[in-house]
Amino acid sequence: MMSPEVSTIFVLVLFGTASFCGIAWVRTRSVFLRRLGIWLTVLAFASQTLMLLLGFHKTMPDGLSAGAYIQLLAWFVMLGGIVVWRGVRQATPLLCSVPLCLALFAVSLPCLDAVVTLPASVQNSFYALHIGALFSSLGLLSIAFFAGLIFLFLEGRIKNKQHMPGFWQDMPAIFLLDKINAFAVLTAFPLYTLGIISGMAWAEPVFGTSVTGDPKEVMSIVIWLVFGVLFHYRLIMEWKGRKPARWAVCIFLLCLFSFVVINTIMNTHHTFIRG
Repeated sequence: MMSPEVSTIFVLVLFGTASFCGIAWVRTRSVFLRRLGIWLTVLAFASQTLMLLLGFHKTMPDGLSAGAYIQLLAWFVMLGGIVVWRGVRQATPLLCSVPLCLALFAVSLPCLDAVVTLPASVQNSFYALHIGALFSSLGLLSIAFFAGLIFLFLEGRIKNKQHMPGFWQDMPAIFLLDKINAFAVLTAFPLYTLGIISGMAWAEPVFGTSVTGDPKEVMSIVIWLVFGVLFHYRLIMEWKGRKPARWAVCIFLLCLFSFVVINTIMNTHHTFIRG
């Protein structure tokens, strides 16, 4: 069986080449490089999916490694990019998500020997649903983040009547970027809600209460409340434009803070993920 190190390097090379094609496309505006970047990205995603199905990441006798969890997040990020790409027929957010996946795989490489032994209390279907729903939501939120950033940049230049460099003329129209942002947000929030609810269902029998005051729980609830406001205004009030783009960017940054800082530094029930 292929080792986790070999499979990681293989996918890492594919993501790296796809990122190079994306950067080259920015410089040259070559349609060929843009298409090549897209198909290399799809190939990297398909390769990682096959490796997950074949269990190339399950070589540790005591459980998954910390690197495998990071790669799983990368898989959901790319899944979100592909869903949006096929849903709105726009590849720019997909190509923007490739460098993030490349960074996640690069970070995962030295963590492949850090075994994450799941406590018996989390080895159940609710925990699996909790992780799957939250990672799916994060993948879609990353697309909303990139679409929001591009929207804010383009809308600002248009509003101030500034010159647009050649590459930026190839970007999607701002109404399409707003549509991508809305699609990602409206899809991600129900998944995030499912992740929160399943986490509470798991915590009830383990800790005797659904909410324990754990820093990770508090931050997740704060994010859910802010996310809920954006979802409400997007769905009910048909909020469009600059404000929802800013909110999507801020919510994704809060999620990154929760995932990177709280999981790795603070004292939380999720410390076992550190390996």
